Amino acid sequence: MVKMTKNIKIILVHVFIGSSVFYFLIHPFTMVVYWFEFSHIPYSTMVFKDILQERLLESFTFNMVGMSGILATLGAILGIFSGLFWINLTKTKDLLKKQKHLLKRDVQKLIELGEHDWVEFKSSMRYDYFKKTPNRELEVVIAKTIVGFMNAKGGKLIVGVDDEGKILGLENDFKTLKHKNKDGFEREVFRIISTYIDREASFGSHVSFYELDGKDICLIDVEPYPNPVYVNDGKSTTFYVRAGNATYPLSVKETVSYLNLQKK
Repeated sequence: MVKMTKNIKIILVHVFIGSSVFYFLIHPFTMVVYWFEFSHIPYSTMVFKDILQERLLESFTFNMVGMSGILATLGAILGIFSGLFWINLTKTKDLLKKQKHLLKRDVQKLIELGEHDWVEFKSSMRYDYFKKTPNRELEVVIAKTIVGFMNAKGGKLIVGVDDEGKILGLENDFKTLKHKNKDGFEREVFRIISTYIDREASFGSHVSFYELDGKDICLIDVEPYPNPVYVNDGKSTTFYVRAGNATYPLSVKETVSYLNLQKK
């Protein structure tokens, strides 16, 4: 009942605004346009000001009740549609907000459960917490983890969380990027996939950001890839697979055996 009353108030407000706009603005300007159209007098700013003042006063006289009533009604109808659209937009925003809250709670639960065969934590993507400086080699570590998930059953890589589940955030990583924000971080994730794995493989990964304990973390949701994928770090090309709570490289022989088992 309260919700229905609130929706009715929203529609009434939009009806009032729509009627007012058409009555006080559209109506006078319409009369000015008609006057110029039928008088055939050349347009000038001075003439426009004089006619606008004259038509503005005339538009609110008794003689114009019919036309003003029609326009006010038209504004009210548009106000109804505008109000309904606003209500639906508000519902969508509330639903998205609720879903975001549920997802955030799910991420917190994932972190509490710790690392396992389809969840991996990484403290950072580029910032080395031991050396206290950016370290490009960490990109390869990220690529290996993603490939391991792709070659298995998929998984979730959470960046900004250490092995013990402590929230470190992405602030240090942001400082190493050209665009020092979430957008820059997301671009870097897909650059890593395209550079070390395969450009097409990036289509199977989805990046989301969440704020926990006042810090941003990134969740990379990796889907299993239909074909074998490898990490090429410029020196060698290696097949990785996820097993338990770790990612392992396989030799050529082990890779062939693993892929044959996957076909069965």
